[in-house]
This record gives sequence, structure tokens and C-alpha cells, in this order.
Amino acid sequence: MRDLRGVRILIVEDDWVLAGDLARYFGNMGAVVLGPAATVEHASMHTEVAEAAILDVNLNGRRVFPIADELMRRGVPFVFFSGDEDIVIPERLRHASKLRKSSDSYAIFDALFPPEKSALAGRPAVNLSDNVFSLLPKLRLAARLLLGDVGASDRLVERTLERAIGEIDGRRAGVSTEDWLNGIMRNIARSGGTSLLH
Repeated sequence: MRDLRGVRILIVEDDWVLAGDLARYFGNMGAVVLGPAATVEHASMHTEVAEAAILDVNLNGRRVFPIADELMRRGVPFVFFSGDEDIVIPERLRHASKLRKSSDSYAIFDALFPPEKSALAGRPAVNLSDNVFSLLPKLRLAARLLLGDVGASDRLVERTLERAIGEIDGRRAGVSTEDWLNGIMRNIARSGGTSLLH
């Protein structure tokens, strides 16, 4: 399991038992838990510092979408966590994972912090221009986990995208955009990560 020491995770959940379970799970991995917040107003107090978020879609009859919009604007990865099947996620937010409340903590962790290698070997490559925007929150968090510094992490994402543009013709067939970009990022971090810290 990855080390989440110092990563600020916002938990937005109006079921206090469930919120407490999530807070303990991520807190035990070293994450700094923001909240848990049971209302949109309480959650909005944490959006400027959150680095990842778990969002209950229905907060006592109110939708969490304004919080998701703010997190998306900042490039923060989040996952929707819902007990309601009939709630429609707005098109602009459909890139985020949506899990049922029956999902366990491991599934939430994997949705927020995807494994480095996809279990779906041989899946077709996705057009880079179609999904790189939706991958930015995950790339920023992966960079933060690699380097531990916010400024350096953003520089790492910039260098990753610059190198990807230069290497797009050499991209191997069958490798997903996410795996390809994460591979480039890890290589840059290994070879010159310390220079990004200055």
C-alpha cells in the first residue's frame, strides 16, 4: 500500500459511521483527513487545501457537485461515493470514478490512487487529446506522491506533458494514455527529480 503521509484527503460524507471508517482507514496510512464534512458549506472550507477527496453525492438532499467543480478547477482527484443509483452525474464531472457505498476502503483507495500498472492488459490505447485533461488530477497527485513537494510536483507534470508531446510518435501500441504518462513521469522523477525541488 502506498505511503500517504501528509497527503490531505477531504472526506465529504453525512453518514458519521461511514465517515469515521473512511477517516480511520486513510488516517492509518498517514493521510491528513480534512473533515469529515457533512454539508456542502463545511466541505467548501477545505477545498483550497485538499489534495484528494471522497464525495458523497447526496448530502441530506443537497448535491455535492459545487465541491466537485471546485476540486476539478484546482486539478484535485476525487471519487464520488453514493448510496443512490438514480443520481445523474453532470457531464462535466463524468471523468471521476463513482463507487457504491457498499464498496470497501480498498476500492476507494484504488479509485483515488490507481495502481501503476493496469490490470487490463492489452486494452486499446486511448486518443491522447481525448483524455489527457481528465487525467491531470491523477497526474498531479501521482507527482505529489513521488516528490512530496507541491511546486516540484507541478513542474514534474509540466515536464511529463512536454516530453509526451515530443515522444508521441514512439508510443507503444496497446498502452493506455494513463500508463504511458505515468511511465514518463516516473522516468523523469528517477533521473532528475531532485532538480525539480529547486
